[in-house]
Amino acid sequence: MGTNFIIAQIFGVLSIICSVCSMQFKKRKHIFIALLLLSVFAALNLIFLDSFSSAYITIFGIVEMLINSLFERKKKSVPKLVIAFYVIVNIALGALNFTGWLDILPIACALVFCATLLTKNEQTIRKEMLLNQILWLVFDFSVCAYMLVVSNILTIISTSIAIYRFSKTRAEKSATPKNISKSKATKKSSKKN
Repeated sequence: MGTNFIIAQIFGVLSIICSVCSMQFKKRKHIFIALLLLSVFAALNLIFLDSFSSAYITIFGIVEMLINSLFERKKKSVPKLVIAFYVIVNIALGALNFTGWLDILPIACALVFCATLLTKNEQTIRKEMLLNQILWLVFDFSVCAYMLVVSNILTIISTSIAIYRFSKTRAEKSATPKNISKSKATKKSSKKN
């Protein structure tokens, strides 16, 4: 085992921590802060494993997050031209080091991630990240990014739990006594008429 492999695994462990935590946050802003840190650690992991195509795509994902945050601060939507730029750059970065069909996975992941950045609903973000992590799982395993594989698996589990937990929370909120009493009042008023 070389030094680069060991360093890559250390960054992989850091990505595991960020990855598992990211989907458990309730607010979109906190989810993306954790995803930003995850992306930094994952990119470093991939660089130390000499998986440059996927590292470039991951680094560009960081750039996408930062650009999108500028638009969000100004309370503006990301222009369609910028979205088109994201798609073109992600495909170009993937094509730069394309060596086989497996290299399509980071491109697909990048495009799913691009969609995730534009999503406003936290539950939809979680579902898109679930798809993203499944695709990365296959790729990371094939390039021996074992800590990222663990990260992918734990994130898939964590995201699935978060999807369930927050959908359950939403259902419980709609069934609160306040809402139940409102529905009873509506039924009584409709009976009177």
